[in-house]
Amino acid sequence: MLKKLFIIFILSFAGLAHAQDYSLGSEGIKAGTAPGPGFYYLMYNNYYTSDKSMDKNGNEQDIDFEISTFANVHRFVYVTEKKILGAYYGMNIIIPLVYADLSIGAAGVDEDDTDLGDIIVEPMFLSWREERFEAVLGTALFLPTGSYDKSSPLNIGKDHYTFMLTLGATYYPDPEREWSLSVLSRYEKHFENNDTDVTYGDDLNIEWGIAKAVTPKIEIGLAGYAHWQITDDKGNDASWDKSVHDRIFGIGPEVDIFSEALGAIFKCKLYREFEAQDTTEGTSAWLTLVKPL
Repeated sequence: MLKKLFIIFILSFAGLAHAQDYSLGSEGIKAGTAPGPGFYYLMYNNYYTSDKSMDKNGNEQDIDFEISTFANVHRFVYVTEKKILGAYYGMNIIIPLVYADLSIGAAGVDEDDTDLGDIIVEPMFLSWREERFEAVLGTALFLPTGSYDKSSPLNIGKDHYTFMLTLGATYYPDPEREWSLSVLSRYEKHFENNDTDVTYGDDLNIEWGIAKAVTPKIEIGLAGYAHWQITDDKGNDASWDKSVHDRIFGIGPEVDIFSEALGAIFKCKLYREFEAQDTTEGTSAWLTLVKPL
């Protein structure tokens, strides 16, 4: 019984709910590019699966672990004609709907849940658009709108506010803009949980992409991401080793296709994770629709 309670506690606070708030790999190639003035709808579909829960040393824990999640995320972006420091001013909101299924054989856990996730509001981002260079700078706030129960090993919400600063850029090496190199960084500052005396350490997330336009309507490339926790956890309820920091890396192919009939772009990505510490390690698949309105 004590072993079961210990495993549930560790996975609830240090393994699953502890990792970064923003979904890694959501942007892929041209991650540092924001659209021009207008109103846009984006729908992200992400399936993630893992049967590995890694400890602080990067070794798989022998607890008969498996998790699968599916997120259907709706994003509304508005970019104005107004310019600040030569950049277009924009804003957006992200609304996720999430299904999760968790099994931990060593603890007798077999749970699933479907609910609204934590909503992200970005009241300001700036986007620069030059002939061979584009950049974006933004600030966002995660709202704890997702369901949370501190006694449960499976939670859709994170139960805390998070401030996020985003900075990214895309560079086109050739005048025809057939090749693109991009990088996007996000810094997450977490605030104290609402139901527990825990404040998770700050996180640094980086996405990158290399792409080639093979036709005017198709781009192929390689995309990846990296996540590091960079400060210690805090709080009286954080009875684990607060100095342990989680990390994860992912890499995989991406194909972007423009549908003239729908006037939309479809972005398909598949990542394989590796070198995880203090978190899960698995496979993440994305299908994203980008539609100007």
